[in-house]
Amino acid sequence: MLNGASSSGKSTLCEILQNELNEPFLRFSLDFFMFNSPVLPKRRELDGPFSWSAMRPKLFDGYFNCLSALAYAGNNLLVDYIIESRYQLQELINKLGRFDVFLVGVHCPIEELERRERARGDRSLGDAKRDLETVHTFTSYDFEVDSSNPAEMNSREIVSAWTLRAFPAAINRTSELT
Repeated sequence: MLNGASSSGKSTLCEILQNELNEPFLRFSLDFFMFNSPVLPKRRELDGPFSWSAMRPKLFDGYFNCLSALAYAGNNLLVDYIIESRYQLQELINKLGRFDVFLVGVHCPIEELERRERARGDRSLGDAKRDLETVHTFTSYDFEVDSSNPAEMNSREIVSAWTLRAFPAAINRTSELT
């Protein structure tokens, strides 16, 4: 599971990792539901069932359940996610804590995040900065990368660290504290 701010390079790393790993891994991201996707209704209202505040909690809960269901079915997963709160971390622990979760912190300098965010054009400006202020404050990691380094290099380092991973994993150590 790769955790980092919006535009930090998580999706790019997952794509490269999927090609480099010697076992089959499914890529899964909340982005598949949210951006340029027909999954969410186009209709939006400030209040009521079509408001983001009404749809968001159910979408996130469903996403966490999808991860758990895919893992229970025996799939290896490459997960691209932004852990936004202690509550979300606890939900991930509740759903995935019994699995071998290798948690990778994806770091990126703010200047590079903002440059990428502008270049993408499909994110609200300021999301990356807001994420960066909190995303790495809720947990420790099994491994960390700086995504201002080449993605291929980071991918090789992640594969190497994953191969040599220690137990219990960071997410399991975190669950012991909560």
